[in-house]
Amino acid sequence: MSTTVSMWLGIAFLGLGIFATILQAWLWSFPMVPDPGGPDPNGKSTAPPFWTQIHRLAGAAFVIIYVIQMVEMVPRLWEYQVELPSRTVIHAVMGLVIGILLLAKIAIIRWFQHFGKGLPGIGFGILVCTLVLGFLSLPFAIRAHDMVGNTVSEENLLRTAEKLRAKATWLEEGEAERLATPTVLLEGREILATKCVICHDLKTIMDGPKTPDQWYKTCVRMAEKPTFGDPLTEDDIPKVTAYLVAITPDIVRHRFQKRTMKKKQDEVASSLEIKPEARAVEVDMEAARELVDDECTSCHELDILEEFEEKTEEGWREIVTEMIEEEGVELSEDDAEIIVQYLVLEYPSSPVE
Repeated sequence: MSTTVSMWLGIAFLGLGIFATILQAWLWSFPMVPDPGGPDPNGKSTAPPFWTQIHRLAGAAFVIIYVIQMVEMVPRLWEYQVELPSRTVIHAVMGLVIGILLLAKIAIIRWFQHFGKGLPGIGFGILVCTLVLGFLSLPFAIRAHDMVGNTVSEENLLRTAEKLRAKATWLEEGEAERLATPTVLLEGREILATKCVICHDLKTIMDGPKTPDQWYKTCVRMAEKPTFGDPLTEDDIPKVTAYLVAITPDIVRHRFQKRTMKKKQDEVASSLEIKPEARAVEVDMEAARELVDDECTSCHELDILEEFEEKTEEGWREIVTEMIEEEGVELSEDDAEIIVQYLVLEYPSSPVE
């Protein structure tokens, strides 16, 4: 199943869960009347038959989508070869709890009507689990879906081809243009969604950008590892690598957003551990720009720096330090300081008068 179809099924699942629960609460507001000899010992509801039927149809659709999603999810859980991320564990638990509650609800409706007064509580429990599932999964699914449009835009296709030509040492001449096409990138996206997530939560990938060569080496390393599912093939590796190169700007943007949120949570910039003393360095802006182009644009475009909120020397210093320590950028101490000072001058916190 494609990630787009899965996303829309998830949205429908959440919407049906909310709709069915609200409708159920309204239907239960109607009194029950005695129905001697009827199937339900609690009596017969006086709720409008039309809306009762709508509720049944909504419930049936909810169950069908649940079964489809579980058929997709359960095999993936068995194929994971690493410890499951906490978000995935909660997702799986909520899915299983929904299944148990659905079975209980169906059993009461079909065979154990004398427990019928417990149906509203079961319905509310299903809604709570559905909301938890929705909040855990839909933001990531929607963001991934929105990224598709950016990924295959003409501007990003040109950027991806350029990055592959300049930085992908494993490519033969002319291969960059073949990989940087909507068809190939979408194939790479499906490979990522169906093969890579067997071992990795997508959140892991979104946590850090890499250069084209780094992405390629990572994919080769993953292909060589044993797997219970379908392994990455030799043909898959260039496609998924090209897709990862294409979404790298989104990964960098996500990194900036995540870092900004952390700063707001910490409340005080001074709480960060990395605080090297500034050193006086004369900056040749033209030479510094060439250095930044060479070292930084392997992963992202420079225009993304405009989105960074903390345009101060301390903020830029922390970003450069983070790129060295966490992303493996190789810089000498002097080059790192030149880049910091260049960023301070090129991207001031407020317009220069």
